[in-house]
Amino acid sequence: MPLHPLTVQIVGSYAKPHWLAHHRRMRAVDGSWWRPDAEVLREAKQDAALLAIYEQERAGLDLVTDGEAQRAAYDRHFLAGLTGIDTSAMEQVAVARAVDWSRRDDTGWEEYTRIGELRPRIVGAIGWQGPMALAELDFLKAHARRPCKVTVIGALSLYCQVVDRFYGDAEAAIMALAAALNHELLALDQAGADVLQIDEPAWHSQLTLARKVGPAAIARMVEGVRAPVIVHVCYGYALVYREKRASVVYPEVLELLASCPIAGISIEYEQPRHEPTILRHCGDKHVVLGLLDLGSTEIETPEHVASRLRAALRHVPPERLHPSSDCGMWYLARDVAFGKISALAAGTAIIRTEIGSAAGRVE
Repeated sequence: MPLHPLTVQIVGSYAKPHWLAHHRRMRAVDGSWWRPDAEVLREAKQDAALLAIYEQERAGLDLVTDGEAQRAAYDRHFLAGLTGIDTSAMEQVAVARAVDWSRRDDTGWEEYTRIGELRPRIVGAIGWQGPMALAELDFLKAHARRPCKVTVIGALSLYCQVVDRFYGDAEAAIMALAAALNHELLALDQAGADVLQIDEPAWHSQLTLARKVGPAAIARMVEGVRAPVIVHVCYGYALVYREKRASVVYPEVLELLASCPIAGISIEYEQPRHEPTILRHCGDKHVVLGLLDLGSTEIETPEHVASRLRAALRHVPPERLHPSSDCGMWYLARDVAFGKISALAAGTAIIRTEIGSAAGRVE
């Protein structure tokens, strides 16, 4: 299994160069996110992916992604591969400005918010038209020297980014999305992904809906998948959710995930300053632990990472604990992002020495 003890990784995205993308247009579905001209866009995306792979490996990460450099939004990237979705006539939907555990502040990011309030519509039966992330995986595997992870949007979170004008029932629409996304996961599994990750932030922000249909949707998504599957649930991007505190409902989210047929849970941990006791709610799952605060440009020290890991190891054994970032590195400057992931690997090395094991290290 590629999740060896203390497998160092990031959630998914890595710093995306400004020559590649208009960051504030990240959620646009019309292609206006990209800066390069159409005739050089494919090459530019692949060059950015190569940078992301190289920097993760140079920093010492054990499990790498392509930095999601060849896609824009983590969720809307998957719309084009599904039938029944209309992106030509978007509907305006108000985005919640604040919740009790994560206060929204889009100062400087108003364009990002405005575009995010425009939602595609479900206008017909949801179906899978063909692979959406397979080319990204093929490129990653061709250039990475270390095991590879690929991320896919979850059915519940994708449902929360569209307007349903067809099913008229949230559970039916989510399960239809789950069935379609299962084909995507199967294609990635068959192509040799070492680890697959489902991104489900809406499990936290829409807990009532997650209670009703979340576990069933995850179970449907992973049917027949052999590679280990991790589910990531966060508090929202630090670029607009700059103030976070430990959520009183996060333990229930983790317990719901612990009931699902998955290998692991990827949790946001550092920015909301969770205490390690929360890890008890993950049951016997692997825990991918976010130890980099992406709401700050300050680079963590290896000693800080080691101290947080040391405390977490009192609740989760090293064979099930995996140091990671919090999510949403795409908007950070590359020097900051690289400094942070280097500290993550260096802090983990301290702990490996302390426990007398180099398991999980890739030479």
